[in-house]
Amino acid sequence: MPKKKQPTKTQRREGRLSLSVVEPRHAGKNHEWVNGQLLQTNKKWSQLKERQKTWIQETTAKEHAAFVETHGRLPMQKQKEAVLDAVHERINERGIWIPYGEFKPNVSKMIDRLNRRHPLFVPPKSKAPAKPKPIRYGYEDFPEEAQALMREMLSKPIRSYIAQTGRLPPNRIRDTDIKQLQRTFNNRHSQKFSMLLQRSAALEAIYHKLRTEILATWRKEQR
Repeated sequence: MPKKKQPTKTQRREGRLSLSVVEPRHAGKNHEWVNGQLLQTNKKWSQLKERQKTWIQETTAKEHAAFVETHGRLPMQKQKEAVLDAVHERINERGIWIPYGEFKPNVSKMIDRLNRRHPLFVPPKSKAPAKPKPIRYGYEDFPEEAQALMREMLSKPIRSYIAQTGRLPPNRIRDTDIKQLQRTFNNRHSQKFSMLLQRSAALEAIYHKLRTEILATWRKEQR
């Protein structure tokens, strides 16, 4: 009985074995039979030989030049797919196996580099600098006129809650009232004082003081 032919080092290294070498029974983990070849489905770009990488780079440059000559423009964005398809077809014809998920990002980078080095390349316009965010200040940073206005704005919902429940507003109500104060003050009064209000420990302290004083006053009125 003739001996079974063993795969060569090159075939084992490149992750593809012909039908004459291995019978197509089970492809095994990370391998798949395609057109009579056993292909390594998880093959990485780094596993290609240097001469294969060099050939792919040279082929990409040729296809890129052909595209520019034919269309008079660089293969940018969706147009880059035409060059990718041409290079991928040439790779298949040469018998080099590399999964498309490894091929596309690496060859796309080559095309981008060729685009940037080409005389037709126009650098993208720089974005306008983002507007600086307005500075926000705590209650204690505002002048007395603004602080008095804030106390008045906080007092209204506190009085309403105490009148309905006879109790101090809990912290969840405090948080809601302070958020509402921030929105209203910043929308209506920030331009007058050229300052935006933010939550601070001082603002919370004022709220606690107001709700205690308002509850005490309310109780006296109920006697």
